[in-house]
Amino acid sequence: MPRSKRDRVVPLTQTAKKGKEAKGRLIEEVREQAEAFKYLWVFEVEHMRNNLLQEVRTAWKGSRIFLGRNAVMRKGLGATPEDECRLGVHKIANMLEGNRGLLFTDESPEVVTEWFESFKKQDFARTGNTVDEGFELPAGPILINDEPAPHSLEPQFRKLGMSTSLLKGVPTLNAPHVVCKPGDTLNPNQVNLLKLFGKTFATFQIVPLLGVHLVDGTTCGGTSMEDAE
Repeated sequence: MPRSKRDRVVPLTQTAKKGKEAKGRLIEEVREQAEAFKYLWVFEVEHMRNNLLQEVRTAWKGSRIFLGRNAVMRKGLGATPEDECRLGVHKIANMLEGNRGLLFTDESPEVVTEWFESFKKQDFARTGNTVDEGFELPAGPILINDEPAPHSLEPQFRKLGMSTSLLKGVPTLNAPHVVCKPGDTLNPNQVNLLKLFGKTFATFQIVPLLGVHLVDGTTCGGTSMEDAE
């Protein structure tokens, strides 16, 4: 009887070797890009969406974007003046945390900051997101896009925590319902209700925090110049 592929044993030494090789390749690639481009930026992604990140990569195909594995990229750049691979990049390396990444480019700081300031996309918030806006539904017939909600949604409204009834075939709120308030961290019920009513309370954007000129090590642009001190 042939042996199932699911039962295949993978030696731990083999997986560890592959992981180490991948880290080594990333370190080398980061260092190579530092030699190839004029500027290096550290940026932060707000409300990550993979499809929108791909749009950014396509628009900046003449540059290089790295996102993820911050500790490895930090090692590649060098976190101290003594270890840095190019002058001034330790300032960038020490800012790599959370949803932050690297942009290597030859574009001027003005082009970088203006383009990313203009690239903002509205989307639905997700569970765990904090919202800056509030949304409340009044008592009475429930409207979606100024039209009465379909009767088939009434059970779903109740399941999502709304006090509703079906009057003359129209889902109706028995009392005002606060879906969310400014500063709320959204739970799944709030997220689903915001989607039902078409409320896009999240904004995908990439914020350039700090740039370094890779020739002379001077800093430029960004929103976090004080972090470079």
